[in-house]
Amino acid sequence: MIARNRFYAVLAGLLAVVVSTGWAFTAAFAVDQPSTAVHADNYDDQIANANKKAKKVQNQLDKVESELEDTDVAIVKTNKKLEALQDKLPGLQQQLDEANEKYNAAVVQQKIVADKLTAAIAQDESITEQIATDNQRIEDLKVTLGALAREQYMGEGTSDSLAIVFGSSSSSDFVERYAAQHSAARVQTNALDEIEQIAAANRNRGARQEAVRDYIADLKKQADALVTETEDAKQVAQTKKAEVDKALKELADLKAELAQQREDAIAKQKSLESQQNKVRDQIKELVKKKLAAQNHGAKTPIGKGFLSFPTAKPYITSAYGNRFHPILHYWRLHAGTDFRAYCGTPIYAAGEGKVLWAKRVAGFGTQVMVDHGYVNGHSLMSSYNHLSKMSVHAGQIVTRNTVVGYSGTEGLSLGCHLHFETYVDGHTVDPMSLLGPIP
Repeated sequence: MIARNRFYAVLAGLLAVVVSTGWAFTAAFAVDQPSTAVHADNYDDQIANANKKAKKVQNQLDKVESELEDTDVAIVKTNKKLEALQDKLPGLQQQLDEANEKYNAAVVQQKIVADKLTAAIAQDESITEQIATDNQRIEDLKVTLGALAREQYMGEGTSDSLAIVFGSSSSSDFVERYAAQHSAARVQTNALDEIEQIAAANRNRGARQEAVRDYIADLKKQADALVTETEDAKQVAQTKKAEVDKALKELADLKAELAQQREDAIAKQKSLESQQNKVRDQIKELVKKKLAAQNHGAKTPIGKGFLSFPTAKPYITSAYGNRFHPILHYWRLHAGTDFRAYCGTPIYAAGEGKVLWAKRVAGFGTQVMVDHGYVNGHSLMSSYNHLSKMSVHAGQIVTRNTVVGYSGTEGLSLGCHLHFETYVDGHTVDPMSLLGPIP
């Protein structure tokens, strides 16, 4: 809103120069006292011709100003979109970064779970292999025990100690048979012990394998959930990236559009200013000659305090001077002083004079122009702009502090205020050079 107000204030300042030079000089001569100079009528004829040119330019101004205002509104709208998008883009980028971080974290977690699952499955397979190997060992031991049992059965109990003694044919035969018998017993005992140990170990492995398989089942659930989570995170990241890409493209398009709008607006304004300058320079020269012909005396500065403030409680919101356009990016003249004046605030004549006109003027909305005559050899006028209502009419004599109208926001204005301009010899001057100190 601040940028827009500044924009329209600058544009109003430019139009003020045009209107003041194109119309104010003509009106000043219309109310001037009859000249005693010989060539006054000739100057009036020349001024009349210049006035026709001024009206022609004014008609062009009305048309171009209308187009320009639409263009300016479009520029403000485009600039507002651009600023809003620039403000929005960091948030979109942050959302994209967060989405990518979440996706990357999900991928890492998925890899961790997958590695754990691979290790757990390998452990399960290893336990299964160990159990199978040990079961095979048990089967082999059982075969050995079976073979020993068969041998004992075939010997029909010859393992008895007495049978060994009496059945021996010699002492060496006794020793051999006794050693063989005790060796088989040891083998049998060891085999039975080993079978028991292996069986106990396999029972422990089975319990451990059951826990591993429960862990595997849990990991698989986690993996399945992470697949969904990762895919969702991926979709969110892709969506956010699409939003950022769209915003960046829109940003580029808006910048290009704004640049073109700026170029078009400046071109229109420069063309109009060129026409206005020709008429303004011509009128200035005629004013100079007429003032000299009518001999209003030596010129001395009008001085501060000659005019009164146009508002009861003066508060300056924008001073006279050059302004840098916040959107078009170039310097333009703000040809008056803006006073705070809430909608409907009474606006007062800054001095005695005659109302040249009270009407709508391009760029100014409803405007009252007052001619204060000649002061210290200078032509002096003042204008009151963006009024919501007029309380005077053309040709009316007003005194200092006469209510000329009420503040508004017409013309190139987006908020109620008073745009006050002063003209010395047809040139806009800083109103503060003619007003007293702010009370």
